[in-house]
Amino acid sequence: MLMLSRLVRNCCLLAGAIGAVACLWALVDPSILPVFVERDAFAPPSPRWRAALGLVFSLALLGYGTGVLRHRELP
Repeated sequence: MLMLSRLVRNCCLLAGAIGAVACLWALVDPSILPVFVERDAFAPPSPRWRAALGLVFSLALLGYGTGVLRHRELP
């Protein structure tokens, strides 16, 4: 079980790091994300908003992978 937990944490660490780099790149250059021209009530947000949300999610994955967002060990 400990090995599986370490594998999941390492995968989250890797995915969070890759996602954070990609989202930071998308914040700097939003042309890498497609723009939808629909302007109705259910239109997706702008590429910068999507990149910012992806960055927050990637930082959460990175935090879990490094151990910052994990719960404490119970005795």
